[in-house]
Amino acid sequence: MKKYLLLLLLISLYVANGYNSISDYILHHHRSIRLPDADLSFMGIVAENGYPIEEHFATTHDGYILRLFRIPYGINGNGSSTTTRRPVLLQHGLLDSSITWIINLPSQSLAYILADQGYDVWMGNNRGNVYSTNHTTLSVKSKEFWQFSYDEMGIYDLPTMIDYIIKETGFTQVPYVGHSEGTMQAWIAYLKDQDFSSKVPLFMALGPVGNVTHITNNALRALAELKIDDLFKIFGFNRFLPSPELLRFLFIDFCTECDICCADVVEWICGPHKGAFNNTRMPLVSGHEPGGTSIKNIQHFAQGVSKKQFQMFDYGLVGNILKYDSDHPPIYDLSKFPTNVKVALFSGTLDELADPVDVQQLFSTLPKESIINWSIIHNYAHLDYVWALDANQLIYPQIIEYLHNFSNN
Repeated sequence: MKKYLLLLLLISLYVANGYNSISDYILHHHRSIRLPDADLSFMGIVAENGYPIEEHFATTHDGYILRLFRIPYGINGNGSSTTTRRPVLLQHGLLDSSITWIINLPSQSLAYILADQGYDVWMGNNRGNVYSTNHTTLSVKSKEFWQFSYDEMGIYDLPTMIDYIIKETGFTQVPYVGHSEGTMQAWIAYLKDQDFSSKVPLFMALGPVGNVTHITNNALRALAELKIDDLFKIFGFNRFLPSPELLRFLFIDFCTECDICCADVVEWICGPHKGAFNNTRMPLVSGHEPGGTSIKNIQHFAQGVSKKQFQMFDYGLVGNILKYDSDHPPIYDLSKFPTNVKVALFSGTLDELADPVDVQQLFSTLPKESIINWSIIHNYAHLDYVWALDANQLIYPQIIEYLHNFSNN
C-alpha cells in the first residue's frame, strides 16, 4: 500500500499546493540548486564522459519517427572510422528509454563498455517514450498517436531500427541486446518478420519476458486485478505517464526531498533492483526515468497477467473478429522461433517481471538448438541487468564474448 500512496503523492503533490498544472509547478517551484546529472540531456551525459555521440531518426512503415543514439567508437577513438566496427543494437524495457544503457559510470555501463571494446553502439527508443514522440501525420496530442502496444514495437519499431542501422553502416547483420520489453518485441519480430532472423542472428535477452503468468510486480498486478487501465481509458488518458518531460522537474525535487521515496516510486513502476546500486546516480535516474509509453501498452501487459499467455492485444470479441478474423487474439508461439538464431538468456532469481517460473517456461518452449546459454544470476531483480554495479562482472563479459565469437565467425 505504501508504494501506491507514494505514486499518488507524486502525481498530486503539485495539486495540493494549488497549482493548476505540472508546468505551473515547474515555473513556481524550480529549485535554484540543481543536481548536475539531472539537468544533462542524453547526448550531454555521453559527451560529458568523453565519448562521441550521434542522434539518428528512423521512420516506421506506419509513420512513427524513432530516435536512436549512437556511440560510434570508444573514448580512445582509435580513429573515427566505423567501417570495421560491427554495429550492435541495445533496446530498453517497459517505461524505459535508451538512458538505461548509460545510467552508471562508463566502466559500469554496457554502452560505453561495448564502445571501448570496438563496437559501433546503437541505442533504440520505442514509439511513445520521451525520445520518440513524433509522427509523419499524427500529433502527439491526438488519441490516434497512442493506439499502440508492444505488438507494434515488435512488428514495426525493431525491424525499422535494424534496417536503418544496416543502411547506415553497410553491415548486413546486427547483433541485438534487449532488456525486458526489448526481449518481447524481439520475439515478435522474429515470429512476424521472415527476414529478421537473417539480419539479427544473435540475440542476448536480459530479463527475458514472454508469458507473464507468474509475475509478482505490484504495478502490473494491480492494473490487471483492479482494471485500473480501463479507468484510465474511461477518463480519456492515452499516455502513461501523462508527460514524462513535464514530470521531470517535479520528480527531481521529489527525489531530492525523499530519496527513499524516490527509489520506491521508480521501482514500483519499473520493477525493483536488488543488486548493488550507486545511489549517487539517483539524480540522473530521476531526471530521465520513467520514459513513458501508451495506456494501451500498459493495458496489453495487464492482459498478459490476466490471460496468462503471450498473445497479441485483446480487443474483445467484436474487435478481435474485425482485427484478426478470430474470436481470440493470436498467440505468439515461441516453439516456432527460428532455429538459425542464437539466443543467450540472462535471468535473475528475484526478478518480479521476468519471474523465474515464467523464464523456465520460456526456456522450455524455445527450440533447444537456438539457445547457446541460460545464465541465472543469484539475487538479481529486473533492473539489475542494466543498473547493478556488478553487472559489468556478472553479465557484460559474457555478452562481449558472444559478440566476439560472432564477429570472428
